[in-house]
Parts: sequence; C-alpha cells; structure tokens
Amino acid sequence: MSPPRRGRAAHSADAAPPCHHKGWLSVVSHSRRHGGTRKERRGGGGEGTLSLLPDDVLGAILASGFLTAVDVVRCAASCRRWLRVVGTRSAYISRGLPPLGGYLSGLAVGIFTAPIARARRRTPQFVPTAAGALLLGDRRISLVDGIQVDGELLEHARPVASRNGRLVLQLRPTGADLALCVCNPMTGELTMLPPLSGDDKTRRGWFAYGCALLTGDDFDTPQPPYASFRLLLLYNHGASTTVLRCYSSSSGRWGKEVDITGVASISGEKMRQIGPAAVRRGGAAFWPLDDGALGVRLDVERPDAMDVHLLPYTSPHYWPEKRLLGVTAADNRLFFVSFGIWEGCLSGAVSYFDIDGDDIGTGRENSDRDGEVLYPMFDIKMRRRHDQSTLKLRWFCEKSGLVLFTLGEGSGYPGTFALDVRSPAVEKAVNGYSVSWRDVHLESPAMVKVADGHSWSSFVGYEMDMATYLAALAA
Repeated sequence: MSPPRRGRAAHSADAAPPCHHKGWLSVVSHSRRHGGTRKERRGGGGEGTLSLLPDDVLGAILASGFLTAVDVVRCAASCRRWLRVVGTRSAYISRGLPPLGGYLSGLAVGIFTAPIARARRRTPQFVPTAAGALLLGDRRISLVDGIQVDGELLEHARPVASRNGRLVLQLRPTGADLALCVCNPMTGELTMLPPLSGDDKTRRGWFAYGCALLTGDDFDTPQPPYASFRLLLLYNHGASTTVLRCYSSSSGRWGKEVDITGVASISGEKMRQIGPAAVRRGGAAFWPLDDGALGVRLDVERPDAMDVHLLPYTSPHYWPEKRLLGVTAADNRLFFVSFGIWEGCLSGAVSYFDIDGDDIGTGRENSDRDGEVLYPMFDIKMRRRHDQSTLKLRWFCEKSGLVLFTLGEGSGYPGTFALDVRSPAVEKAVNGYSVSWRDVHLESPAMVKVADGHSWSSFVGYEMDMATYLAALAA
C-alpha cells in the first residue's frame, strides 16, 4: 500500500501551491547575529570518538528513534558542532523522534486573537508567552512578519485553529464563500485552501463552525508525508443537519459532506459556542459537547472515510466556556478539564476518558473519582463571589501542557493566564510573569491589567512544531 502523494497534486487547480518564506525564524536568527543576548558556547570538545564521524552520520544517529526529543536537545547543548548538526537537520531528525514522553513547555510561543476594531492594522494580534518572548526577543512581532504576504490578505482575518506549528486563518469573506488558509509563522509557509461555496442560504456567511487541524504526526503508519495536513470542519447544513467535511493537502481538495446528525445534532446556538478541538494520535479529533465528546477518526488513505462517535460524560456539562478537552503527551490519553469559581476562589479539575486503542467507539469518561485531578484553590479573590461569567477557558496547548484562560473585570483580577497542568503555577501570559498560586494576590504588582487582555475573540494558542524548535536552538 503506497503512501499518499506529497503536497498538492500536480494536476489540481483547486488550491494554490504553498508559499515559503523564512518566517519568524529569520527574525530570531538575525537578532541573535546582531547583538542578541545568546551567549556563545565555548569550545567544541566533549565528543570523544564521535568527533571522527561525519555530520551526516551524527544526524542519522540522532534521527534513529533511539533518542527522545529531550536527549536531542541535550546533545545540541553539549557543543557547537552538535548544535549545528541538530539545527541544519532539524526536519530530518524530528521525523525520526518518538512521540513526546511528556510536556515540553518551550514549544508554547504565544496566542493569536482576532484584530481589534480600533487598531491601525486590522490583522490578527499576537501575544507571546514567556517562552515566546525569550525566543523572539523584545521587539513587537506580527503575523505579517512571519508569512510576509500582502497585508491586505490578512486584513480582518481571524484565527480559528492551530497545531504543530500551523495556524488556520479565516480570511475576509468574499460573497458567501468561506476562505481559509493554513500558515506556519515560524517558517513562513502558507497554503491557500480552495474556497467553500456558501450558496445555500442556510449557510450564507458561514456564521458558525468547528475546526480541527491534523498534521502528518497525528496519524499512525503508514504515515503520510511530513508536510501534509488535514483540516476537518464541523457545521450545520440547513436547520437540522450537522455535517463534517475534510480537506486534504495531499490532494488539494475538499472531500464530500458527511452527515453525522444520527450521532450528534448540534443546534445553531451550540455550534456558535463550540470549543476548540483536541487531537489524539491515531488521526482522531474531539469536540466538547454538553453530553459527551464528539469524536471523529479519519482514515489516512481516504479523506471522506470517518468513524464518528459520541463519547459520553459521567454527567452532562452545560457550560461551554468552563470546559476544554486535551490529550496527554505521555500516553495519548483524552481528558476533560473544567474550571469554576467556589467561595470567591478559582479551582479546576481534570478527568480522563478510557479508550480501547484506536477504537474511539469504546471511549467514555472514567467514573472513578480517584482518577480525577483537583487543582488547588488559587488565591485570586473575586469581587463577586459567584460571578461565573468572568471566567473563560480558552485553549489547551497539547505539547507544552498549558491551559490558557481569561478572567474578566468581575474578577477584580482581569487578564490572560496560563496554568501548567504539571504544577499549580499560574503564568500571566501578557507580560511573561510566573508565580506560585500561594503568592498570587489581587494587590500583586506583577498582576497588572494590560489593555483588553481578557475580552479577545477568536482566541487560539500557538505552539511550534519540533522541527522548528530544534532549528530555533541553532538560529
């Protein structure tokens, strides 16, 4: 069985070929060559007999699959030669690495949000995390700096999904069509997708849909080309029909609509509240609904072949802004995270789903309360003790293990925060400040309000892929 073709089919006229620029990596490289803060490593020793091996052989060893991503990072830090080998062969090495055995916080670069109406440049905003600010430097950086296209293309664009370094943007609508593109701000890659027609009056304007992005790393063997991706849309066709439709970068075309109303019929109001999708290795995407997680497993060979199931919760959850789905990096396990306000403080809980292998039809939330993780009560006192509307869960960064959430004015502590699921630490994303929950108080000078940093729309967390991360080490 031959693997899918790499990239866009040569005969297809439906989609434009991807454009490549140097992206944010060129900004990183330039700033470090001209007065950057990176300290030069001294010496080049420490290799022993490995110094006799050619660079290509060293690269093959790093890509053999016997080393983890953390091992490769440690090798790169050992001397300048290893750093050069890792940086110049990052794509090749990353393809040979096993799945992450844990979260890697350095992959979280920042967040993208919809443009602010009163801003001079109405393109998607970018706000770096602490790791992103360290990587990109102190200068203000924009999406235009990454993909370097005509600014008019990104005017009024809004982010809708991201995964493994790629970002999905909905472009300014042209008539009743839905225009999307997939880009990688770090490398400058940009792929324009063929527009989806909205001639049907019930779909005019594409007012609401869910979007999931799956990359080549998300599929089991036979693995599709590294640069390939699938884009899965969930929307309503008419007043009572819920459908799925998948785009494949290998063919450059959209597949047919798949009616899933028999599994999940989602109202227009609920579709407008649909949360971000979680992606599980094995080619499956999940959306949180009121009664369970809607799971969709794609076939690596046939984009229109989908296995669709509703994975039930132990009890319904009717608060879309207080729930998120995520997948553990270590064991590929789907979980449900919810936050709430209790007695004026913020608390969170995580429960897991049991799934038999890749058969998502067997999945259901684990009813064992001992398996639930309870986060401590964060000492963030609310002005209104039971004002639940001030809290919104926004995004889960599946590679770095960060839960992104916002607190509004009613909390008395407005802003955007990142919770590391490995520890009870809260990070203020807008200024890169990280503190322990025991030290967080309303009067803390580090917790300052930054513009409208809690009321953003189209909120998307952004993580770079492993190849870019390795290249950035040597940038």
